[in-house]
Amino acid sequence: MKKLLSLVLIFTGILAQAQDGYHTYLNQVFENDYNLPQGEWVFFDSETDIYDATIAYGGSFSLQTANNQAFDNKIRGIISNAGSNPWDAGWKVSNQQTIQTGDKLLAVFYLRSVNGSGEVNFFIENNTTYAKEVYLQLPLSEEWRLYFVPFESMNTYAPGACGWGFHLANQAQTIEIGGFTAINFDSNVNIEDLPSQVNNQFYGGYEADAPWRSAAADRIDNLRKADLNISVQRTDGSPIENAAVKVKMLEHEFGFGSAIVASRIANNPAYNVIYENKITNLDGQGHGFNTVVFENDLKWDAWEEEWLVNKEELADAVAWLKEQNIEIRGHTLVWPGTNFLPDDIPQNYGNLSYIQNRINDHIEEIMLYPGIGPEIHDWDVLNEIAVNQDIANAFSASDQYDTGRELYVEIFEKAREVDPNVGLWLNDYVTMTLNQNAGDVLYDRLKQYTQELVDAGVDIAGIGFQGHIGGSPNSIYEVLATLDDFHQSFGLKAKITEFDLPSFVDEQLAADYLRDFLTAIFSHESVDGFLFWSFWDGQTYMNEGSNLYRQDWSETPAHTAFVDLLFNEWWTDESHLSEANGQIDTRVFKGLYEISYECDGTIVRDSLSIADLVDYTITCDNISTNTKEVEQKEFKVFPNPSNGNLRVENNSSAPTTINVVDLNGKIIRTVDSMESSFQLDLTDLKGLYFIEFRTFENQQYERILIE
Repeated sequence: MKKLLSLVLIFTGILAQAQDGYHTYLNQVFENDYNLPQGEWVFFDSETDIYDATIAYGGSFSLQTANNQAFDNKIRGIISNAGSNPWDAGWKVSNQQTIQTGDKLLAVFYLRSVNGSGEVNFFIENNTTYAKEVYLQLPLSEEWRLYFVPFESMNTYAPGACGWGFHLANQAQTIEIGGFTAINFDSNVNIEDLPSQVNNQFYGGYEADAPWRSAAADRIDNLRKADLNISVQRTDGSPIENAAVKVKMLEHEFGFGSAIVASRIANNPAYNVIYENKITNLDGQGHGFNTVVFENDLKWDAWEEEWLVNKEELADAVAWLKEQNIEIRGHTLVWPGTNFLPDDIPQNYGNLSYIQNRINDHIEEIMLYPGIGPEIHDWDVLNEIAVNQDIANAFSASDQYDTGRELYVEIFEKAREVDPNVGLWLNDYVTMTLNQNAGDVLYDRLKQYTQELVDAGVDIAGIGFQGHIGGSPNSIYEVLATLDDFHQSFGLKAKITEFDLPSFVDEQLAADYLRDFLTAIFSHESVDGFLFWSFWDGQTYMNEGSNLYRQDWSETPAHTAFVDLLFNEWWTDESHLSEANGQIDTRVFKGLYEISYECDGTIVRDSLSIADLVDYTITCDNISTNTKEVEQKEFKVFPNPSNGNLRVENNSSAPTTINVVDLNGKIIRTVDSMESSFQLDLTDLKGLYFIEFRTFENQQYERILIE
């Protein structure tokens, strides 16, 4: 990110003809501070001309003089009432110059609220279709804040075809806009060369002392922990004092996971051994995701057309995941919009029996398909019904249906008939993703449609809240308010199903927000799972830079935050000595555990699932009192970095396969060894690689640099 700019106007020299002082100064700043070439103003080169060309509605707007600012004029907008939609009040100006596809542009403006906090949505859009190039929700304070918003145009716009401005009806508020302008650098610069400053670090609840934090910590202790009471006794029932017992967590009860692609695991066509390993080993200690969802492989079109894997390969991926004890979420049975259905369904919108039969046949086939359907733990039965209403509209034309959404009840009932035990869910994006709240049309529509299903007696397990968070991250208070509202209204479970962040969120902010978002949802009584929509930059939809791993598999700050929360702060790994009465009483995070101790010279290990109070008894006449348990990696490789002459130490007694893996996940060299120490010659290689150590029961990866 370029250094931030504090615009304090001190003008000298003669201003260019027709261009005002503000725009002349910006030209100097872009040239001197950012080494940018001369660009073309998108609107005009004077504040007055820009403001004369604006369109404003839904409030009371006035042009005023700005004092002691970089700009000479400001717009004050008074919005008396919150709208049903943010766009019920707005302010915008359209381009005066042609914009070409691939042009690099920079919006510049200042914003503040008056007499309290505010919130607006900044947009750049097609004036005819309203398709967005940029859409950012911006929380405001009473202090002026400068914004630089760079973007690369996805389309070509003739003069007047592209609108730039703000939706203002988020709440009743008085806002001020200053210095609004934009410059087009054509294709002469790289997008990363443009300054970026969107002030998105000021999301609601970001403060270190924000009041939500202590309340969340209390709820986490209450909701996510359980008492474990261990009694250590001899065979005659008498208690043993100072018995050493290890309580080691293996897996969370709460679901932490990610969307994945089946083609990259289980030796499938795009197999990537690193990608596969990271699913089960995020922290280098063998702890990984305990739940996943296939990004596309189970969508209706992908299922029938076998986009990236065929059904046999998909079954292999499912089998591999089940071997790792990873739950699988099915996404999605029916996505009821024309663009997301097999072509023959919209072609037969007038033939309702045809559509019903196709839906029922599909549900039966995919949910019963051997090796795939019966292994699914949860299904997104319906996806994005608040917006995608094409099938419902088709059925509403029949006398047998009122709204057409009665079909949704039938779909849920069919899924329940096929599998009486699987979890059946709704999944939608209109709350967390759009950051809408109660009173917004789509938010209230989702609640209405959910209520219709509940009233019809549908066996619905919960609601998946997609979390495609925008460039200005959602307020933590609003996240909690949404979860409260839906839980209080329906009493259903919740999951965050598709979490990601766009490039407007830099790496450190992505880590900070991820930590806060996870803490908030982990503290909420309704939520039982969280899934990223991607975890690696090499397999991403939109959020390169805010995943857990960069393209070269180096760890991001978000990885550090995620691993620290899951496998440190919210993780139980303890050694205890029993009291005089033989008791060990502790409070642990809910999940799967290994309880270990040494009895009669033998290490005893027992697995234990803890979801509530557990009383556990150990009986042993000769139990160790030594709490020391040496934890060390089975394999070591050094030096690192090196010239390729590597020393390998193998502390495992099992047969070991050593793979050298490149950054594309391709195995380029394999060595099988039983030796405890030997040399590995990789002097013919240069760059970053992974060394994979694999035994029957264990995998370990080491990232090495060969110079």
